[in-house]
Amino acid sequence: MTAVRAVRDDLVARGLVDGLPGAFLAGVTRFGRPPQAELDALRADAAALADRLAAGQVEDADLPLLTRVLYVAGQADLLAASGVLSPMYDVLGGFRDNLARPLGPRLPERPSAGGRRWSLLGRRIGFPVGIPACVLNGSEAWVRHNVANGWNVLTYKTVRSRAHPANEQPNWVFAARATASLPPGADADVVADPWDWVAPGSATVSSVNSFGVPSPAPEEWMPDLARAVDAVGDEQLLLVSVMGEGNGPELVEDFARTARLAQEAGASVIELNLSCPNTLSASGGGVKPPLCLDPDATVAVVEAVRRALDDRTGLVAKLSWLDERRLAALVPRLAPLVDGIAGINTLQSRVRRSDGAPTFPGRELAGLSGIAVRDSALDLTRRLVALREAGGVHFDVVAMGGVTDPASFEALFAAGADAVQSAAGAFADPLLAQRCIGALGETLPRAVEAP
Repeated sequence: MTAVRAVRDDLVARGLVDGLPGAFLAGVTRFGRPPQAELDALRADAAALADRLAAGQVEDADLPLLTRVLYVAGQADLLAASGVLSPMYDVLGGFRDNLARPLGPRLPERPSAGGRRWSLLGRRIGFPVGIPACVLNGSEAWVRHNVANGWNVLTYKTVRSRAHPANEQPNWVFAARATASLPPGADADVVADPWDWVAPGSATVSSVNSFGVPSPAPEEWMPDLARAVDAVGDEQLLLVSVMGEGNGPELVEDFARTARLAQEAGASVIELNLSCPNTLSASGGGVKPPLCLDPDATVAVVEAVRRALDDRTGLVAKLSWLDERRLAALVPRLAPLVDGIAGINTLQSRVRRSDGAPTFPGRELAGLSGIAVRDSALDLTRRLVALREAGGVHFDVVAMGGVTDPASFEALFAAGADAVQSAAGAFADPLLAQRCIGALGETLPRAVEAP
């Protein structure tokens, strides 16, 4: 039985076919209304699909539309049950709604590169592909889901020393028109509508997000993190991203306090989120620039956290894209303090709907990711590696940005990265790690002996 037929039979058995068009249209208009002609076309497509489902006449050619309709209608679990790709995160649900509910198929057997191992941050890990600090690693449930699908370098989503709510929805939107990479560090004006769609598995996917670094309170995230630490095996490494709040000495101390809490919960590697493009100013002044643009504040935070942590705990600084002057000035100051440098985060960009209104209410600036930032990621990775070679102080490079297929993974690894992570690519293709391992698991260089 094909996947389409299996999904159809499940829908019929649950009595969901008749309600699909209405649920789909409700999802499409959840955060805005498409132009009438586009809305009418979507309504007609969904109604015709429902008719074919009811008549038992769906075919494999219906799978792209069926996937979109079920995902937007809140029935992505039916797709996963039949092994059909869908985005990993429910963009219509809130941050809290998603914490315990990873979407997309889960492989029955975790893919592996056999006995091959690679070195990362003093550990020996399996194939060095992973998912960075983002909502796709927001809880133990997500970590377990990602480990099962072959992701080995996982960074637990940024946590804080106190509870912090997510920004107003929507928080994550496909940027369907951004299908090619922008020049490194380019100022981006992005058009993205909340109802945009990119087919799962697309190698040209881009997205924009504005979550605002939400975090549960430590009383909630610490025990969850401890369980997530227990969920990773000897082929995986779990980093934990932390962020401080406040200004000046208060910010520095809060970074250190949160890092200590993460270490207490079992984290063996702390990643400092110095690069978020979506943090709102406490004074109501809009979206703040990434902290790493202030080199003195960045170094003060890293120095304080290094003093606060056990010597056995690894430390990684995560940066956004920086121009040549800024990066060359900052890295020599960071290198003696850290075990690794990660980058890039999403690029802070101006994001509007096709009608000119902000995609994210009250927030013109948001983070751009996916293929649109691929050249920026390659550029920063190459310069990080060159600075490492010239500086005489070793640090590992954890690269990310624009990784949507095995070739883009390989490009960052060939540039000198020690591990490569994907967020937008993983969001659109939960089985991307499996594809990278299948394509490169036997040939990827720089493997080391297993412990």
